[in-house]
Amino acid sequence: MLALTGLAGCAGGGPEPDPGPRPNFQPTATVEELMRSVVDPAADAVWDSVVITSTPDGIEREAPNSDDDWLALEHHAVRLLEAGNLLRIEGRPIAAADSVSELPGIDLEPADIAVRVAGQYDAWLRSGRELHDAGVVVLNAVRARSVDALLESGDRLDAACESCHSRFWYPPDAAEAAAGSNQPPAP
Repeated sequence: MLALTGLAGCAGGGPEPDPGPRPNFQPTATVEELMRSVVDPAADAVWDSVVITSTPDGIEREAPNSDDDWLALEHHAVRLLEAGNLLRIEGRPIAAADSVSELPGIDLEPADIAVRVAGQYDAWLRSGRELHDAGVVVLNAVRARSVDALLESGDRLDAACESCHSRFWYPPDAAEAAAGSNQPPAP
C-alpha cells in the first residue's frame, strides 16, 4: 500500500520544477552586421538560384541541379530562418554608434531606425518571426528540390524583407513609394 501511495505522488499534481534561470544571451553583432553577413548573402543566394532569361533563341533557365547546389541552398535557408531568431534577441543594437546610412534619403539613419524599433517592438519581433517563417518555406522548397516552390519561396522571402524595411528602414515617403502608394509625400 505504501508503494502505491508513493507512486501516486509522482504522477503529478505537485509543484512544477523550477526551470532555472532564463538564458542570458549576449548579442554582440548589430542588426546591421547580421544583415550584411548573414541575411543579405543568404537571401541573395536564394533569389539568384533560379534565373529565367528570354533570348532571341528562346527561354534559358538556370536552376540548382546538383546535390552540391541544393546543399548550399539548404545552408542558406537555415541561415535565414535562424537569423530571424537572432534578430529577436532583446538588447541587440541596430548599428554601431558611428554608423551612418549608406543611402541617405532612401534609408533612415541608424539612430532613427532604433527609435522606430523601440517604439514598435512587437512589430519588430513579428518581422523577425516573418523572416524565420519565410526561411522555413525556403528550406522546405529546397528539401523538396522543387524549383517552382523555390521561386515561390523567394517571393515570400521578399515580402518578409520588404515588410520590415518599409516599416523600420525607409523614410515615410520612401515607404509609401515602396508600398505603391499614390499619397503625396509627408510635409
